[in-house]
Amino acid sequence: MQRNFFYYFKITKWVVGFYFKVFPRLTLLYVLSSVILSLTNIFNAYILGLITDLAINIFAKGTSNVSDFFPVISLILATNLVSGIFGVLSNQTFLIIDHRDGHELQKYLHNHLRSLGVGNLENPKVSNISHRFMEELHSFAQYLQRLVMLFGDTVTFTVATFLLLKSAPLFIPIFLVVSIFRMFVNRKYIKELWVFNRDTTEQRRKSGYTTDILTDSEALKEILITGGYKYLNKQFHDFGRWVANIVGGIRRNWGIFSMISYVTDSIGFGSGIFLILQRLLARTITVGQFTFELRVLKIFGESVNTLLNSLVNLQENSNRLAEMRELFELYEPDEDGVLEIGSGNSVPSIELKNISFKYPGTKKDVLHDLNLIIRPGERIAIVGENGAGKTTLIKLLCRFYRTGNGEILIDEKNINQIKISSWFSKLGVLFQDFNKYTHLTVEENVKIGAVSKYGDEAQVNRALEKADALSFVKEYPLGLKQVLNEKFKDGIRPSTGQWQKIAIARFFYRDAPVLILDEPTASIDAVAESQIFDNIYKFIKNKTVIIVSHRFSTVRNADRIIVLDEGRIIEDGSHEQLLKLNGKYARAFKLQAKGYQ
Repeated sequence: MQRNFFYYFKITKWVVGFYFKVFPRLTLLYVLSSVILSLTNIFNAYILGLITDLAINIFAKGTSNVSDFFPVISLILATNLVSGIFGVLSNQTFLIIDHRDGHELQKYLHNHLRSLGVGNLENPKVSNISHRFMEELHSFAQYLQRLVMLFGDTVTFTVATFLLLKSAPLFIPIFLVVSIFRMFVNRKYIKELWVFNRDTTEQRRKSGYTTDILTDSEALKEILITGGYKYLNKQFHDFGRWVANIVGGIRRNWGIFSMISYVTDSIGFGSGIFLILQRLLARTITVGQFTFELRVLKIFGESVNTLLNSLVNLQENSNRLAEMRELFELYEPDEDGVLEIGSGNSVPSIELKNISFKYPGTKKDVLHDLNLIIRPGERIAIVGENGAGKTTLIKLLCRFYRTGNGEILIDEKNINQIKISSWFSKLGVLFQDFNKYTHLTVEENVKIGAVSKYGDEAQVNRALEKADALSFVKEYPLGLKQVLNEKFKDGIRPSTGQWQKIAIARFFYRDAPVLILDEPTASIDAVAESQIFDNIYKFIKNKTVIIVSHRFSTVRNADRIIVLDEGRIIEDGSHEQLLKLNGKYARAFKLQAKGYQ
């Protein structure tokens, strides 16, 4: 993608705006101290020339009074003091900014990803960009640093050019041509590295997942036995070696051209020394001025090189940051609604009208012209084979995706027009792939289900009891304060079934008006499952309950059972009604019941 100057200006404005918004005083102090520091080199060179001429004059007069040097020594000490102070200010302010900006940038990313909604986050392109964002967090501070260096080098270059126009004017175009050649060499290879890094994002993400598996004690149990460890380790090794070969080749070619450019650079610098030396031999300048101009020559060369390098590096940084900015520019936050729905614990009605839906980037509808009314307080079970559309229906009810055709009405209001926080406050959802907060305690794992609700230990215990989890939690060494990960001090690892019961306790603790359970007991034995659902039917009153399950022992007590097949509702009724219908549900129920005989 070709980007013009104005696009790079937008990137610069975005980065600078971020730092001046988050760290206004630190950023201003860093910029000012860095620019002042860049000018002290020329001032030091001027002082060195003065003291050289003064020393020569003193020796020529045959005097050796140290006091004659006091004014210049005072200037040297003052200059060193100023350089030291501003050097410390520049360095320390940048280190503070660099240390703190990672946290702020991650918070910036978290907030935006949350606002995008689950639908956007499941887009592979968004995943790749957000992955690169995390990889390139250091690029923000780097960009600021290089931008400030560019500004300081521009000031130094301007002053040095003005001084050299009198002493060595021919040196300026010669050195600029040499430096521009090196700039294009650097630009070429920096771009090659960036393109390679961009094009291998997904492979690097996969390599990262492989690392996670190879270092996870739980995952190791299976792959050590199956031989999968060798397979995955070889994949990781082969990918790393391939990357090293590609990057090594680019670096090798870059090094060769860089050495050639530095040879031409030395030739150009030599021409400048020759021009200034001619002025000394012609006695048009003093030895002190000669020393000063040589130093200015060196400063000019360094400023040109760093100035051009900064431009190349800024462009390279801009390309990286452009993709990071794309996440905030092209992927806008999911538009929120403005309507509120019933306050408190009021239970809303839910109606799906003519719903058809396909996932972004796909052509096949997952749901077809689906109509369903769920009355307040009704207990609904949704069953169907894998791929029937059950989880997709739940995602639409949670408004993770917007409907393609048709509408979902909550208390007769279109779900897209409802303020999402208002709708979420009504929901309690337990997914099959529920969250495991392994760094938190049992109590925190339960309470995170309703963080705005003040709950005491008794409420947590009641939720655990309803989920058939209290008995094993009491056996934990630290009880409710037990951290659920053996990698932390005094932590333990719950079994899969125990984790699921803790998650169900979180669900009970939330106690929302609309409760959705998507395959909630897949890792629990049939006896425990029966107990948990007996508790759901016993303790959950005057709430809408929507259960997705493959186990008919779970769904048979629901008020209504909805049978989905290939995205369509093909049967709807109570357990007894559907058995009499002798359709798909009845056949599946009898087949499953036979398995328990």
